[in-house]
Amino acid sequence: MLEDNDLEVFGLNRNLTRIYKAILQSKGLSPAQLEAATGIKRTNIYPLAEQLVESKLVNVDFVGSKRRYTARDPEILKDMAVERLSAIEKYMPELKALYGSGIIKPKISYYEGEMAAQIVFEELTNIKGSSYCYFGSLPAQLALENLDKSGKYIKKRLKRGIRTRSIRTKAADDVEHYRDSEKYLREIRHFPREMPEDMPDIYIYDHSLAILATYREQYALVIESPELSTMFRALFEIIWEISPGAAGESK
Repeated sequence: MLEDNDLEVFGLNRNLTRIYKAILQSKGLSPAQLEAATGIKRTNIYPLAEQLVESKLVNVDFVGSKRRYTARDPEILKDMAVERLSAIEKYMPELKALYGSGIIKPKISYYEGEMAAQIVFEELTNIKGSSYCYFGSLPAQLALENLDKSGKYIKKRLKRGIRTRSIRTKAADDVEHYRDSEKYLREIRHFPREMPEDMPDIYIYDHSLAILATYREQYALVIESPELSTMFRALFEIIWEISPGAAGESK
């Protein structure tokens, strides 16, 4: 049995369906007769019946000044479904192109003090990917050495099998745990020219970029942005190709 909500797929709510069913079962009804048949107030009958007319499910005729609504063959519902499917197929490529094409705002987080380095190093040991790369200097390595006296960050990274590649200043090699070593799943190359030791580190991982300043300014800026991280990753690869290895040989 056809229920009042069974035609919602065609845009007919309960009241529209009740009116449509009443018209289908008759040879034509006036607004007054529709009110009696459906229990819907006549003031609401007029706009609802006109919606059925606009949907081409119902015809309206005038006998003098009075309206009389008659149903069209309900086979038209099949034609409507075919037309809708055809329209969907026609415009689907454009709809898909629009899907997800809106402006995506990057997520930006700012941290200060000792907490800044801790948050960045925590993130680096919990990345979704299997590796990360970074531009580094001695101050940041000393900050990690001071923060991680027990070596928990390195142990956690190694346990998860996260590899790192870094381009950094030669002075950073003075920290034993941060030298080029397969034991520590680490590859290192040096900047192809002299760089200041007080520059911040830049870590590139997943879809994020972390800028960590540990010398004087003591802050971290974490930006989650696929576009920005892709650009910096490309820059890293370009510089990596022209940078000498940790032992000083040309790569």
